[in-house]
Formats: sequence, structure tokens, C-alpha cells
Amino acid sequence: MNHQLSLVLQNDLNIEKLGSISAVHNPKDTNHLERRQQQRAISLAMIKVALVYGRRQFSYGALTYTLTDKDLLRTPYQRFTDVLRGLRVVCVNGLPNPKIMTAYWHNKTKRRVHR
Repeated sequence: MNHQLSLVLQNDLNIEKLGSISAVHNPKDTNHLERRQQQRAISLAMIKVALVYGRRQFSYGALTYTLTDKDLLRTPYQRFTDVLRGLRVVCVNGLPNPKIMTAYWHNKTKRRVHR
């Protein structure tokens, strides 16, 4: 699935809106984002899709992007809706050069299916 997602990502012109993606490094926990990505099976391609197509919200001083069914409707990633539903990316800065703090699966959104 990650390979297919990466192939679709290469042909998507909207992804060019993203500048350089970087992680926020806390001095006490320098590889937080990378470790959480591996633990939660979240790839960089998934994070890019969430940043471009996700619903943007402010929460506790941070900027979050959450993928829902409605956000993925009529996009090249519509066939990956079941896989991407509920992905939430927490950033300090928004586009074009996001600084990502963490990424996780929002369980309430993950369970909510709109067909």
C-alpha cells in the first residue's frame, strides 16, 4: 500500500505546495517523530497527503491537519480512504514549510465511516 501511495504522490501536482518538511527536535527527545512514525506505521507519504488535503485546525497552540472521508473525496487518494482515515499531523508551522511535532491516528475519526 505504501508503494502505491508513493506512486500516486509522485504524480500529484498539489504536493509541490509543500516546501521542506522538517521535524521539531526537543532536546530531551530528539527523534520523537521518527520513533512515533515507526510505532504507528505512518509513512512520510501519508504525512504529505495529510498536510496538503487534511482539515486544518488550531489546538492548544499547535496546528493540526486531520484526514477524513470528506477531505479525500474527489482526490487521487480516494481509494486509500480506509487506510488514511483519522491520520492527524501536529505542526508548529503550517504550509509551505511545516515543522512537524508528531503524527498519530485519531481514534474517534478512524472509527467514523461516511459512505
